[in-house]
Amino acid sequence: MKKLFNTLKEKALMLLVLMQTTVEDVKGDLATNTIGAIIVAVVVIGLLITAINTFFPGFFTEMFNSMKTKLNSNWS
Repeated sequence: MKKLFNTLKEKALMLLVLMQTTVEDVKGDLATNTIGAIIVAVVVIGLLITAINTFFPGFFTEMFNSMKTKLNSNWS
């Protein structure tokens, strides 16, 4: 009878450990955090671009035209 109770107790403890490891599973945590950080970075960069466009209209147009002129002058 004692062996039966010890076996049942051992099985119950193994099941408890299995359930606990399943609940506390953190696989994919790094990927989730990385994706979240990328999304936050994209949003912040978008807000910065919007702020620059609002306070300095034509900033990017002037910058790209200047780069285009400099790059094309090297090919002439």
